[in-house]
Formats: sequence, structure tokens, C-alpha cells
Amino acid sequence: MGLATIPALVIAQIKNSKTETVKIEGASTACKNLIEKAANKNKESNLEWNATTKEAALTYNTEKTSKDEVLKRIALAGFDNESYIAPVDVYQRLNPECQYKGKIEIQTDQSDTNSGTDHSKMDHSSMNSNKGMDHSSSSKVSSSSKLEPLYHKYFAIKDALVASDSKTVVTQATALKSAIAAVKMGELEAKEHDVWMAVMKDLDKQVASLLSTKKIEGQRLAFSSLSESIYKLIKATDPSYPVYYSHCPMYNEGKGANWLSKDKAIQNPYYGSQMLTCGSTKEIIK
Repeated sequence: MGLATIPALVIAQIKNSKTETVKIEGASTACKNLIEKAANKNKESNLEWNATTKEAALTYNTEKTSKDEVLKRIALAGFDNESYIAPVDVYQRLNPECQYKGKIEIQTDQSDTNSGTDHSKMDHSSMNSNKGMDHSSSSKVSSSSKLEPLYHKYFAIKDALVASDSKTVVTQATALKSAIAAVKMGELEAKEHDVWMAVMKDLDKQVASLLSTKKIEGQRLAFSSLSESIYKLIKATDPSYPVYYSHCPMYNEGKGANWLSKDKAIQNPYYGSQMLTCGSTKEIIK
């Protein structure tokens, strides 16, 4: 597997090119077209996959993309590789001849908080839509913390990102800015007060960053920083309802990002419907 496996004409069309050998799982040559279709972009990246060795020669324009981005697209198409694991629900939609791991039974046991949940199998009849979701009726809400309104706005932003609804993100971020301004430090519990003093300036910057763009990807990047400040606050609050602190390993070129949710099921705010169940719960705060 080397430079010779990719046509010279294709390489010539890709400027600032770099060629690497990468490992990609697949069952047979039936997977070849799917893998290569996910990887290849005109004048940006080209990949040739070998079904026998499970290796591929990848050539890409280093100024327009990266090996990481190409492998991420391949994972989103249903194929595990050296950097990323394919979402289970996407893998399950592959034709049987391409299911290189055999048939996988999707975890539906609600007691397992460490694995992604197949949201497509959930009963949504009793749930509100992502827009304007009212979390106050879904679980026991803390009545003691003066930071509760702030947390509700954060969860609403998370829901809007899951729905890839950038307009609602702006609306809820504006409400969060008001909730932050309304906090009276003298009314906070001792632990909350100490953490609030440590994160309040960061919160202002993070919300300002969230409001500075109307593009969903910029909002998601700002949300990743905001989540860390909210995590510190909620830990100090000791909420009377469970809060799930979850991690997406694929976001931001594999650097990963965390988020908080009152919902047990994994609903990834960094990819939305593109990869809804990617991630796992790291901690339950309660």
C-alpha cells in the first residue's frame, strides 16, 4: 500500500498533498465503494482501500483537510478505523455483507450509563420537542439553588444544539446572559459562591462567544468551553436531580468535548442527528 495504488492523475490534482497508509475495517469488497465514497473529495482527498489487508492509501491536501477529518467521515459512514469507532446505529444500517462485526444488538438497558443509547428506538410520544423543552417537569428540581435558572438555560442551549437549531441557540444564550447577570452572590450557598467567583468571568466570555456567531459549528465550539464552567458549578450545587456528564471523543478533530444533560440517553450536541448517539457518560452528578 503506497503511492502507486492511487492514480497519478488523481495525485496531481491534489495540491499540497500528503499520502499515508491507514487502517479501516470492512467485511469484503462490497464495502469498498462505501468507504471510498465517504473518504474522497474532488481535489481534496482520495483513498484506495484494500479489502484483503484492510489498509488504504490516503492522499489529501494538507491545507484543506486532514487524515483525522477523512477518517471521521469514514466512521460516520459506518466503518471503524484506526482513529474512530462508527456509531452503532449507522453500522446497523449497512448491508449484511458489509457488517464486518456481525449483527450488533443495540444496548437498550437504561441502567447502563456508559454506552450510547439508540435514540431512534426511543418512544418520543411522551417527550417534548427539542425546541423549548421543559426540563422542569421531567425530574425533581432543586428548589434551594439560586443558580437553577442558569442551569435551565444551559440545558435549553444543549437541546437546541442537538436539534442543530442555531436560532434557538441565540435565543437561549441571550436568556442565559440575563440569568448570569441576575445572580446575587450573597444568596448562593458557600460552595457555590466560591466556584461562582472562580468561573463568573469565564462564563461571561463563553456566553459572549456563543452569541458572536449564528453558525452552528461556532456555537458548538463555544458550548464546549461553557460546559466546563457549568460542570464546576453543578458539582458545587449538589442538585436534587441526576445530571449526566458525557463525553464525545470525536469532536474538534479528535480532541473531544464534554456536555451536561438531565437526560440519561446520549444525545450528542456536537453532531446532532449526524451522529446523535456518539459518546458515553463519564459521571452522574446528584
